[in-house]
Amino acid sequence: MDGLTILNEARAAGLEIKIDGDRLVVRGPRSAAPLAEQLLGMKQEVIALLGRQDDEIAWRADFMRSQIRSNGPIPFLVARRDLSDAPGLCLSCDTPLAEGRRYRCAPCVSAVERVLNDVREGR
Repeated sequence: MDGLTILNEARAAGLEIKIDGDRLVVRGPRSAAPLAEQLLGMKQEVIALLGRQDDEIAWRADFMRSQIRSNGPIPFLVARRDLSDAPGLCLSCDTPLAEGRRYRCAPCVSAVERVLNDVREGR
């Protein structure tokens, strides 16, 4: 099984996976310990995957952050300016949506969460 498949299964099982320097940190329910062990056994591949995913989230969050005003309501945050209205595309960045997603792609959801957490923490 490849790293991306295991990473997705681990997240679905409730594991939180992060990079801390050159370490791979995996936390979650003990019932998912076998998946955690598989992730740790593929440490370098998983770290590379997480790094690429973080890059995908970072540019979106940077663009979204510029849409936050100092006061008033938070608007619907988007990752690109010129968006189409074609069905099946992310309403934030226009990338094709994965099956089961209706409005935003996973990186855009993570970017919105990052921006809103920053707002909540006053950053």
